[in-house]
Amino acid sequence: MFAERPLTGASACSLHQTRGGDPDAGRASGESTGAGHTWRVTTISDGVITLRPPREDDIDAIHAACQDPEIQRWTALPSPYHRDDAVSYAERVATERESGRTASFVCVDDKGRMLGSFAVMEMDKAPRYGEIGYWVAAEARRRGVASRAVALLRDWAAAELGLQLIELIIHPDNAPSRRVAERTGFRETSELRPAPRREDPGPPNHAVYAWRAA
Repeated sequence: MFAERPLTGASACSLHQTRGGDPDAGRASGESTGAGHTWRVTTISDGVITLRPPREDDIDAIHAACQDPEIQRWTALPSPYHRDDAVSYAERVATERESGRTASFVCVDDKGRMLGSFAVMEMDKAPRYGEIGYWVAAEARRRGVASRAVALLRDWAAAELGLQLIELIIHPDNAPSRRVAERTGFRETSELRPAPRREDPGPPNHAVYAWRAA
């Protein structure tokens, strides 16, 4: 699911809004507060992938990845996706971070190559609540990227932000994202919701997967 406001789908979980072995991993570059949350602006790594805040020089890679029709199919990304959409996303990240609503990251490998976009969002909806959204670039799929990144982000959000309930909201036909949810400890609930962050959310047919801190 990258966070242009995160996603959930084909290796993507509802992220964008409609129109790794890093030597600095874990090092804070600032602090954000809002919606009851205070967190370090940091990078997160498991030695294989790294989640770091998006930068201006990521714009072209984001734009290229989001041409993939599977990402546009499963997420709330604008379609067609223009370079200006990537620019707007990069500009929005800092504002949403400062408000405490969304913590957005790009996922890169040990060579700095773009693998996807992941975010914890909707943190203003309820105390100690968040939703993870993401997309994974086409060439990075079937390599365990989504599972690694979701697990990293889940654990960071619980430890650093104090979140107790984290959800993934997934289209019922999006089998890859459902498998990611199951592999990372999220449990399917009986609740169905409309598509998040879309102008026309449609009927309540998206499965809700929940993870609760111990």
